[in-house]
Amino acid sequence: MDIRQLQYYREIVRQGNITKAAEALNIAQPPLSQLLKQLESELGTVLIHRYRQKWEVTESGRLLYEYAEQMLSEMDDVKRQITEIEAGSAGTVRIGVSSACSNLLIRYIAQFREAFPKIRLDIVTGDSEGLLIQLMQRKIDLALLLMPADTENFETKALKTEPAILITPNQWAGALSEKPTFHEIARLPFIMLGPMEGYSFHSKVINTFDVLGLEPNIIAECKDIPLIVSLVNRGIGISIIPRMHYSSPFFDNLNIYELPQIEFQVKPVLMKLKAAPTSRAAEQFWEMVE
Repeated sequence: MDIRQLQYYREIVRQGNITKAAEALNIAQPPLSQLLKQLESELGTVLIHRYRQKWEVTESGRLLYEYAEQMLSEMDDVKRQITEIEAGSAGTVRIGVSSACSNLLIRYIAQFREAFPKIRLDIVTGDSEGLLIQLMQRKIDLALLLMPADTENFETKALKTEPAILITPNQWAGALSEKPTFHEIARLPFIMLGPMEGYSFHSKVINTFDVLGLEPNIIAECKDIPLIVSLVNRGIGISIIPRMHYSSPFFDNLNIYELPQIEFQVKPVLMKLKAAPTSRAAEQFWEMVE
């Protein structure tokens, strides 16, 4: 039993007459009569009692009709959803975001939801290194993270470049000058943003100390920026992180200093895998980001 047979059978019952059903379906009557006989043979039952002037759908025939209605209605619904997905007005976008870029994503999601309220967003959080792996494995469609050193396999959309900043607890304000030097920073407990494959932030911070003949007092290393911010907020140490306009209550209790001495900036990017097919919904999100 296939979809075509169900469509034809439903029309036979609806019309109450094979001749009328054949006209409605724009096919010849004999093949339609043969199809009904084949269905009855396949199911081992009489679906419709047919007399000269009498037509009656049996209990089994009514059951099959209700099944056909349900199946064909669901098929129509699937076709409609596929049409919406292909048109970009429905579907799902799988987005990965690093902790450093989460606030940027919130702004883009608000814009996207306003334009495409029927599209679902599946958001995956993680560090940039892990998100790149998921992007390569096509577990996510897009990733918003800090630009890695190697982007050969990806298409990228670079966003506003951000400087590195020094964050310290409010209660440590007296330990540093208004424009902290790396000699001052090296004397205090330091929480290091951990190294990640394909990223140079960690090495460049270390190299800045090395060039000055200094060694930071590293008491902890962590790849999660919000956790680093929380540790600094508790007065455990100081840290150097990318400025990404975080909206966290913890920042209310921190001192923030820009570090012009560091000769690099970080660049958040939206990324997708090159030459990989993406849904129209994901393309809509990609096109929205400028």
